[in-house]
Amino acid sequence: MLQTAVVVVSIFLVVGAAEVARLVLDDTYVNRVVGGEEAKNGSAPYQVSLQISGWGHNCGGSLLNDRWVLTAAHCLVGKEPSNLVVLVGTNSLKEGGELLKVDKLLYRYKSFHNDIGLVRLEKPVKFSESVKGIEYSEKVVPVNATVRLTGWGRTSANGLVPTMLQSLEVVTLSNEDCNLKSGSPDYADVGHVCTLTKTGEGACNGDSGGPLVYEGKL
Repeated sequence: MLQTAVVVVSIFLVVGAAEVARLVLDDTYVNRVVGGEEAKNGSAPYQVSLQISGWGHNCGGSLLNDRWVLTAAHCLVGKEPSNLVVLVGTNSLKEGGELLKVDKLLYRYKSFHNDIGLVRLEKPVKFSESVKGIEYSEKVVPVNATVRLTGWGRTSANGLVPTMLQSLEVVTLSNEDCNLKSGSPDYADVGHVCTLTKTGEGACNGDSGGPLVYEGKL
């Protein structure tokens, strides 16, 4: 159960496509949008749901272009392209949008310090008002910056997965402050962005692999 609201996000560059690998909360591997609000339709057209065929939503992801989705490597461990589908173009897990087949997975997972995965769609997705790629930024995100996370993660510890996409604004803090607050000297390391929100706000199971956006870019 989440006791603090410290969220660590791994950010790296992979094959020319940026990577913002998922939100890693506390000392767990889980991520949730807790304390957020329902996202407005069309406000995150790059957001996708990475789903296990026949089971449903598993992780979040971001469309980088018409073929590639950025997600977390730990979302892909043990999976095959034939086991996965990607839902695009909707804020609802229950209706609308389009399910797309996957034909390739790229990742090398060892730890959350390099938790980056790429998913290639079998066919190019058709862009529209509700389906768009998002640009990544190589710039270091400054301290005390407001960033946005979105996802279908659980809305409370051990709670239910929401049907509608959730959105939450959080504020960044330095890795030094993050380590002090977490009680671990290497909790946040090179390549991480740490955010601090109030108790009861953060990310949870199901938000893994999804976007953290600063000034309109990953």
